[in-house]
Amino acid sequence: MAGPFQIAGSVESWCGRCKLMLFHTIETLDAGTPGRVHCNTCNQQHNYKPYKPGEAPRQVKARATTSRTPQAGKVKASHYDDLLAHRDRSTARNYSPKEKFALNDLVIHPSFGFGITTALKDGSKVEILFPEGAKVLIHGR
Repeated sequence: MAGPFQIAGSVESWCGRCKLMLFHTIETLDAGTPGRVHCNTCNQQHNYKPYKPGEAPRQVKARATTSRTPQAGKVKASHYDDLLAHRDRSTARNYSPKEKFALNDLVIHPSFGFGITTALKDGSKVEILFPEGAKVLIHGR
């Protein structure tokens, strides 16, 4: 139902418990749109969610991504290609928790592949940037 909403009416909404788009009963209205709803299948009460997770229109996604600010000192995974652009991958060291690594060391991990160290933490942990993102691993033990 996409038209005018009314309390006790039905609306399709995402149910986090059922993990499905299901019909819900409207309990409150906020500026003409459903506020709180409850699932007709599992009876869980929650906020109205008109879209499946990750399927919202571009305007909603753009607003959500612009409100987030990256943490200071963190290297984005998108910089992975830039950091490895002029590096010789044959010089990569095999990852082992017993090995000690320094900043900008090229590492090859058996599960994550090629990576580059971006930060040293607590003397026994190292942050390594892999293609799928940064991982904090132990070293020097």
